[in-house]
Amino acid sequence: SKFKKGAIEISFITPLDPETLSENASAIVAVSMTNSKYPTITEFSSKLNSLYGSDIFSRISKVGNFQVNSISAVWLDSKYALEGEDIETETVKMLLDCIFSPDVKDNGFNQKIFDIVKKDIQSKIDSEINNKRLYALKQAYEIAFKGEPAEYASYGTSESLQNVTAESAYKAFKNLIANSQIEISYVSAQKNDSIIRLLAKSFGNFENKFCNFSFISFSPIKENVERLTETLDVNQSKMVLAFKSEKDDKYAMKMLSALYGETPFSKLFANVREKMSLCYYCASHFSGLKNCIFVDCGVETKNIETAEKAILEQLDEIIKGNFSDEDIQNILASMENSFSGIGDTISSYINWYKSAVYEREYITPEKKLEEYRNVTRERIIECAKSLVLDTVYIMKSREE
Repeated sequence: SKFKKGAIEISFITPLDPETLSENASAIVAVSMTNSKYPTITEFSSKLNSLYGSDIFSRISKVGNFQVNSISAVWLDSKYALEGEDIETETVKMLLDCIFSPDVKDNGFNQKIFDIVKKDIQSKIDSEINNKRLYALKQAYEIAFKGEPAEYASYGTSESLQNVTAESAYKAFKNLIANSQIEISYVSAQKNDSIIRLLAKSFGNFENKFCNFSFISFSPIKENVERLTETLDVNQSKMVLAFKSEKDDKYAMKMLSALYGETPFSKLFANVREKMSLCYYCASHFSGLKNCIFVDCGVETKNIETAEKAILEQLDEIIKGNFSDEDIQNILASMENSFSGIGDTISSYINWYKSAVYEREYITPEKKLEEYRNVTRERIIECAKSLVLDTVYIMKSREE
């Protein structure tokens, strides 16, 4: 095998609900820090270190209308053990103990650990606010997806976090085990059926609803463009435009987004940023599950209106067909390059199969690339015509 390490990611997927976001996040962070066999952070870390630096960690994210609560383990392949230790099995058992034998007292997580958990999550919420580009996108999502679960941030809010207790988080964790969609990704340096049996046995011993959520949910287009401007103490103003579409052609839509603003040879980069020098950065990304294209840029306050006009003009250029076959070939070459890297790292495998679950499309990178190669100019133009400006969020610098 080309890998010297192995990894497992166990994800508990549940609809984004403001009532449970902070509780779920707190629960997953808590179970990733200790378990009943190693109830202190020192003991837990010491055990992982003895397993040649294995690691157990959590990750909270959102995908469309869903919160994805993941706990993962990474370990060195057992063949590198100096004294024949089974690093893989030991680490996986530790991970499973985190889930099925957490450190619980009086129906709540260990209070000492839980205080650390809440501080950790608060710092993550703060970091989302302090990173102004991410904050601008978060605000734009909130407006664009108003009335949909996708409007909420993955960790919840500072206010909802304050109300979470060690008891309510443990109750939320039991609910996740019983009522969420559970996805397990396992990548190993070599085939190990005993790990598969261990996972099957552990997860076969409890009741779960076996949810099978539908992750694709196109966001409805507003009747009128919704605009929000906030004035903050920032050095650089930000602007985010959200475009929505009812056209169901994800491959052409992704090609459109790449042509519009995802690559160094895209319309927005080459013209709005480079030629017109209107933005410090100007990029687009396509949210396939919501069928939206977002454009975000850093801009001087005096250039905000001109930049918005220029961004819309570049979309018109695509609608008019003002792009070359060379542009298309450049996009495909860029995609081919990124697809060829799938399988180079453990995380690339895990992310590929998770996106397959979300998109309900289990195909190889080669087959996906073939789908992109089959996208015609006409399909890209039709997708561009279908885009409707839905939301404009502006973060104005107070100083200018």
